[in-house]
Amino acid sequence: MTDPPCASPPAAADPDGIDPGGPTARRRHALRRTRTPAVTTIVLDIGGVVIPTLFESVSAPSFPSGPFQHPGAPDPEYPLVENGELAERDYWARLSRRRPDLDIGALWRGCSVVRAEVTGLIERIGGRVRLTAFTNDMAHWFGPDWERRFPILRSFDTILEAAVLGVFKPDPEAFLMAADALHEDPARCLFVDDLAVNLTGAEQAGMRTELFDVRDPAGSMDRVAASLGLPGRAGPRRVFSVPRVPPAGPR
Repeated sequence: MTDPPCASPPAAADPDGIDPGGPTARRRHALRRTRTPAVTTIVLDIGGVVIPTLFESVSAPSFPSGPFQHPGAPDPEYPLVENGELAERDYWARLSRRRPDLDIGALWRGCSVVRAEVTGLIERIGGRVRLTAFTNDMAHWFGPDWERRFPILRSFDTILEAAVLGVFKPDPEAFLMAADALHEDPARCLFVDDLAVNLTGAEQAGMRTELFDVRDPAGSMDRVAASLGLPGRAGPRRVFSVPRVPPAGPR
């Protein structure tokens, strides 16, 4: 089987390095008993936040640019996803029909890694708030055992899948059901997603929100940390655009 055309991921901290039963986890529970911050639960989207989008992780020639709109190769359909006119799953289904040479499921499974910035955020949080992952339908791409593919999820307190709840993001009801599953007041949740339309649904449900800009993952995590009252991150921010591999041609 040919390896998928994945882009080389940036150097990342070992996702297994956060011990779910170690000092960070114990401190998390101790801090919950002694602190009552305005935000008590942070809710992270998975595809696009915890793991990069395929637009970042795939280096196949002429792969669509998604949010990385290039003047020479615009992606006319992705804005429909951003404004809620087209579901992400439908976007990828359309792409599969246009590009039968691309196995979207295999690309998700073969090219997905955890962002180093997410590992860093977990360390910065240090247990001050409950950590939840909220995805629409990871099982659709990764299978029923998808959580096992990402050991860092053991550091999360709760994993929620909208497909299991029965209502998908960006429907506000999905966020109300998520808050109910967490036994949490939506107003005490901070929801982080790379799609603004999903933030709108969360806001309508009463949650606080923060947009994750995939073009500036470090800066996005800084904003999340600032929303929690955490100190700023030392060092330069990493802002980038996704490189494209040019089609092969005569030399």
